[in-house]
Amino acid sequence: MVALVVLLPMAATAAPLTCAQVRNGACMAADTFSLEFDGMGNPLAVMNFGLFSTSPTQGRFQALCEESFGGRTPENISVAGSKILIPSRQGVFINASEDLCNWNLAKGLPADGYVYQTVTDPLLQTRVWALVGTGGVRQLYVSEDQGASFVLRHQFVKDEVWWRLAVLASAPRKLYVSGPGLVGPFALAISNDDGQSFSNVDPVPDLADRARNSKLETVSDETPPRLYFSRDTPLGNDEVWVSQDDGKNVTRSLALPAGHFLGGFAFGATQNVLYVGSRSALTTGKSGDGALFRSTDGGQSWAAPVLSSELGPRFRCLKIREGVLYACGGGVDSGDSSYVSQSTDGILWTPIITMRQLDAPPDCVRHRCPDSTAWLCSSYGVCPPASPDAGSVDSGTISSDASSGCSCEVGAKRGTASGWRFTAIFALNLGLLWRRKRRRLRA
Repeated sequence: MVALVVLLPMAATAAPLTCAQVRNGACMAADTFSLEFDGMGNPLAVMNFGLFSTSPTQGRFQALCEESFGGRTPENISVAGSKILIPSRQGVFINASEDLCNWNLAKGLPADGYVYQTVTDPLLQTRVWALVGTGGVRQLYVSEDQGASFVLRHQFVKDEVWWRLAVLASAPRKLYVSGPGLVGPFALAISNDDGQSFSNVDPVPDLADRARNSKLETVSDETPPRLYFSRDTPLGNDEVWVSQDDGKNVTRSLALPAGHFLGGFAFGATQNVLYVGSRSALTTGKSGDGALFRSTDGGQSWAAPVLSSELGPRFRCLKIREGVLYACGGGVDSGDSSYVSQSTDGILWTPIITMRQLDAPPDCVRHRCPDSTAWLCSSYGVCPPASPDAGSVDSGTISSDASSGCSCEVGAKRGTASGWRFTAIFALNLGLLWRRKRRRLRA
């Protein structure tokens, strides 16, 4: 759900700090998972505790806690026209109002279904695909009304395990699902007929190594499609692998710097132009914690990487929209200048979502997430407006009860940097490593 920051002894020079929320003996740190754009083209940051969406106040964003839509934020969401779709263990949550105050569960999905991923059709914004698991069976569903309701398109063989879904802009649609499959440890199932039937490559040659984790990252829309995979290594750096024959043959295309793991894929002006972001598993606070790679030949070769500055971004995601690069960062807790930045050249980055631009969860959902509201207020100074009878959250302070049992406040009181910064950065590194392990297990 959120990156966990292990509590460590503070340096003698650091003043005692508090945190508003503790889970499993650890304070929470705000971090980004991914980035989408809403129906108006505004950035929609997927956080480890909810969403940062555009605020009614110009130039500002508002926090939306995950308790508003099921209680757990996935690492990826999708947008279909004016609708935001959030996959969950309960189904697909879809916004019932433009102000994001109300959310409904989509109709037609099994009540006990775990929705692994939703994908908006690349050619038809009213169509949404969903990969669902019920017990030992995976199913493919499709919606023709922006995710309001779904119907079953295909049921996979029992005990086949699929986690990822990709849909190409072709007619008929070509779809890919990936995961351990039936044989494992890594397999593909491919449909050339709008998801009616699938053929399997199980296991995928050269990627079927139980000692290493592989993941289908993205697929190009060219003919034939290029499949891009990420893979970890015993040396601690991820690699990029490419296939041009639907996984029958796979070759290594890029090895990331030592200690770096993948932080995003994005196609440029054409699908021969490819960007890859990476970040170090251990944050040093110096330049080079992030790196941006660019290929102009579909990933056959790569230019020398552009290293991030001290202010980041330390890549969590990459997106391109209308010729502009967008990158997710880790914000103040990882030394990044923002949670989302933009760039036209991949060298100079402009922050566009920071805590200074953030408003507290709106009144209409605040009652659903008092803990997250208190945590944002105490840890980052993002507090609801004060009222005459305001309690500790509204006034921007923490009661002694709220702060008991925890001696860190992530992201605030930068004046005590000498002891705090060492503790926070070191602890955050442990949190990121924990998060990476969790991602690997699911991907």
